[in-house]
Amino acid sequence: GPFHSTLQSFKVKAFGCAKMLRRTPIFSKYMLILIQLLKKVKDCRRAQGQRHPLWFILLLVILGTMMGYIGYRAWGDFARSEGPIIQKALKIKVTDLPSYSTIRRAIIRVDADNLLKVFQEWMTQINMDKKLSEGISIDGKSINSTRVNLHTKEQNCVNIVSSFSQATGMVLQLSAFENKSGSEIHQVLELLRNSTDSNQLFTLDALHCQKSTVELITAQGNDYIIPVKKNQKNLYKETEKVCQSPPPKSIDIQCDKGQVRQVTRQVSVFEYLPNNNLKGWESIKSLIKVERSGYRGVKIYKQTMYYISSLSGYASFFAAKIRGHWSIENQLHWVKDVILGEDNWRIRQFQAATNVSVLRTFALNLWRFLGFLSVTQARRAIGSRVERFLILLE
Repeated sequence: GPFHSTLQSFKVKAFGCAKMLRRTPIFSKYMLILIQLLKKVKDCRRAQGQRHPLWFILLLVILGTMMGYIGYRAWGDFARSEGPIIQKALKIKVTDLPSYSTIRRAIIRVDADNLLKVFQEWMTQINMDKKLSEGISIDGKSINSTRVNLHTKEQNCVNIVSSFSQATGMVLQLSAFENKSGSEIHQVLELLRNSTDSNQLFTLDALHCQKSTVELITAQGNDYIIPVKKNQKNLYKETEKVCQSPPPKSIDIQCDKGQVRQVTRQVSVFEYLPNNNLKGWESIKSLIKVERSGYRGVKIYKQTMYYISSLSGYASFFAAKIRGHWSIENQLHWVKDVILGEDNWRIRQFQAATNVSVLRTFALNLWRFLGFLSVTQARRAIGSRVERFLILLE
């Protein structure tokens, strides 16, 4: 009718972004699924005096983070200024809007494991077409504000391990652990065991160059690319030996130039036939040698790294996937630390810090659902007006 025509016209004028408008129906679906799942988060607050549903508080934090509000007081301001609009749009009957102290108490008391399960259920319900060529990066990141007893044996902090799609920029799985009671290696193994994916390519850093890890990946019908360092002494020696015997199967050379830097990357791929020198590494099919040389400013450098893979492929493919692995640093860890303020966050309490990090990941994935790789660009498209954002739910 006339209303829907006017609404569509307003969307076009308000956003002027065809990419985002094309994704509006699927975004609305994902958002509604999220709201339903947030209602499953166990409320650990005392029943006496509760005036605000927990799911509504969590939704305000997610939307506030997307709009650029960072911190308890900022979320309190967001609830006060934009809460009535959200309340009306979602037809929520709440007599009062939460203050920053109410939001703070709720975040502290939410069970982090429960919230992580909700995130995983949300991503499982979303049907994503993941192809082998995309690549899934797995890496861990510590939350700086939770670090205690630095430079001692009792050092501890919260670490978040993420499974990240190189193609879409979305986080597919999340896991959290404390330094003193767990390790990233075991958390990654747990993520891989819980993964229902097959025919996927996983990229990891050298910490996960472990027999148990590569065996689990290949047993599930997936593949891997992992760097090798000298902590795997026999594997490193064998890789270095094979990569010194020419000719390679294929070579890819790329050169990047900037104002104060120039980097040349040569990727050489060598076919590997398993032998008795490396027991437990039978899944290896390719050894990759990556040579980087160039200068940064006046400093000249040269670096050689080796990788193992369960795939047989050309150098251009491996070059793209090896570089693509670092998108988890640029598009996830850096965005969380700098754009979403995680590095400057002052939360010391472990559970609260984990909860906020998970809620930030919800916000980040919602932007990526709309097709925005850049959070800054996404905020410019919406502005600070939440009503523009809620129009996408119509």
